[in-house]
Amino acid sequence: MKISFFEEFPTKDNLQKLNLVKFPTTVYVAAKSFQEFERIRKLNSKKNVQFAYWPVLKKEEGYWLSPFSSPKALERVLSEIKGKDVKIMWDAELPFRHPWLFLRLDHFFHNKPLIRKYFRKNGKNILTSEYPIKNKFAELLMKMLEIYFSPKEYGNKKIVMYYTSMHKKLAPHLLHNIAKMQKYGKNLQVGLGTIAKGILGNEPILSAKNLEKHLQEMKKIGVEEIVIFRLGGLNEEYVKVLDKFI
Repeated sequence: MKISFFEEFPTKDNLQKLNLVKFPTTVYVAAKSFQEFERIRKLNSKKNVQFAYWPVLKKEEGYWLSPFSSPKALERVLSEIKGKDVKIMWDAELPFRHPWLFLRLDHFFHNKPLIRKYFRKNGKNILTSEYPIKNKFAELLMKMLEIYFSPKEYGNKKIVMYYTSMHKKLAPHLLHNIAKMQKYGKNLQVGLGTIAKGILGNEPILSAKNLEKHLQEMKKIGVEEIVIFRLGGLNEEYVKVLDKFI
């Protein structure tokens, strides 16, 4: 099993947690520009670590990438990553704490074709972080909202968010959904966590014991790559668990 990490806040202290990681891994680094990502990557070169770019926007721009994001911000991101030989982690979530963005249909109809065009040309270099919802109606709705991307259509890989510390009561249902997504094979990865707080600031922390339980679940259903949210929460207790599955 391959184990990778998200890092939403790539500070020096958070990235130093890579010193605990001895196995080959990928870190999905959040940055507000490609230039910032490149600077982070160059300052943290380790032979066993690869870096992928996780573009995020300012909060007032929507933070995550969707048709509801600020058009100028989306165009800026697409322009910066055009032609770049780097893996892109596209965080396909609805706007962050700005319900008014849903009313901007001009944003939606401007951004949606731009996103589709980019995915058609660059799908093989994109990993999409998506909600773990799996039924025909939800799939159709999320596809219409451009927060669901089919590997069969675009060649992208999916990272399905299975954050049980945040959704304890839904965990069995979400696990069932992930098992049904096994049709994507090697194009399916699963995000586990959270072992540190994210942008919301109130995310509950997953224990090492429960992390091991979920890794066993993923192994049982045949998921080959896991992405832990997030690197900054890593400690020796978590590393002992992860080493059992490498």
